[in-house]
Amino acid sequence: MNAINKTNDIITALATPNGKSAVAIIRISGKGCAELLSGFLEKPLKVGRLCVNTFKSGDFTESLMAVAFKAPKSYTGEDIVELFPHGNPVICDIIIKTLLNSGARLAERGEFTKRAFLNGKLNLMQCEALADIIDAQTAEQLDYGNKRYFGGKSLQQVQQLLKTALSSIEAVLHYSDEMEQNEVDGAEIGAVLAAAESAAGMLQKEIEGFAGGKIINEGFKVALIGAPNAGKSTLLNALVGSDRAIVTPIAGTTRDTIDGDYVYNGRKFTVTDTAGLNENTDDQVEKIGIERALAAAQSADAVVLVTDDRQINVDKSAFSRFVTVKNKCDGQKEVGKDYNAACDGESIRISARQNINITALKQKLFDLCPKDFGSICNHRQYDCIVRCLDSLNAVKTEAKKAEGLEIVAALLYEAYSAISDLYGEQADESIISTVFERFCVGK
Repeated sequence: MNAINKTNDIITALATPNGKSAVAIIRISGKGCAELLSGFLEKPLKVGRLCVNTFKSGDFTESLMAVAFKAPKSYTGEDIVELFPHGNPVICDIIIKTLLNSGARLAERGEFTKRAFLNGKLNLMQCEALADIIDAQTAEQLDYGNKRYFGGKSLQQVQQLLKTALSSIEAVLHYSDEMEQNEVDGAEIGAVLAAAESAAGMLQKEIEGFAGGKIINEGFKVALIGAPNAGKSTLLNALVGSDRAIVTPIAGTTRDTIDGDYVYNGRKFTVTDTAGLNENTDDQVEKIGIERALAAAQSADAVVLVTDDRQINVDKSAFSRFVTVKNKCDGQKEVGKDYNAACDGESIRISARQNINITALKQKLFDLCPKDFGSICNHRQYDCIVRCLDSLNAVKTEAKKAEGLEIVAALLYEAYSAISDLYGEQADESIISTVFERFCVGK
């Protein structure tokens, strides 16, 4: 799989959240875990069958359910035992401490899934999708995580195309020494070029869908900017449906960025309230707030300029998605989702204080979201795809030169290496650790 050393020691952890519940799950994995448990369970474990059992240690007795799974047909690819005691933290602590005192050790964050990866049960893309499934806050994020966990077929096709192209170019290089320069099989070179072009096309679509995938996974980020006391904080509260930001009549109340989330049409949105853009201030704290406001706007997926009767100069062309709202339009008619009906020229008329046309603004922001998304949604995956595509684009140039076949082979190996990194087949320990530190203990 890779250069990372596999471990065979027995690990254990609580797989359910801390706190009281009807039932908890304690997971134990590693060679010899069933034998370890046999010293405490009243009845023999049954593979693949969840059965009533009793855990005994000294004066402690707990009636529970237990099941065993044998390697390699288990989640981690090694022997596993799962115990289902009552969900009392005291009970779970006693059982886990008993196992730790008997030779097991406490699992690290994501270590069960890490072992599944190291044992070839999951690839790194699936592990990242699994972490996103656990962290999902909306049905859309959950669906997207599941599609990536079970899908990603286009990238698998790219990997297969690269395997075929490498086989073809190696065959040509093997026999080229026995042929004249003009006898090198043109059909083989054509097949290599076709494979590279097909793979490059698939990768280009993945790059184009990256922004959409990242937004689904992380949420659509919206920055509210405008003059002091224009109503940005009130608008944040109206959008998220709670008093997230402090609102006062005093200009400059907001000095730092404040975030809040809401879900609209199944899509997660993260809204950032920022300090007022006061060009004439001499206040050093306010200046720092303005710098942070501009930084938040630059990193956002969309910017909403909140205006009132005052004029503020903002270069709209500096942002890919820009919306202007005219706030404090108290007494205006509520238009529901129809933001066109709420428009006054280039501005959407709203009253953040009276919650008028907030739905229309939400619909406008939803319509600005990217519609296309692929199988990649984080920067590690994006970097692998870009490296692979760069190598394939170079292949298309070198494959037309008979004297450049060795270069073509080297470029194809670079492309294949990038795809292998994507799936974790050649990943180093630092990358692996970064992926699995997102997980909770017990998963």
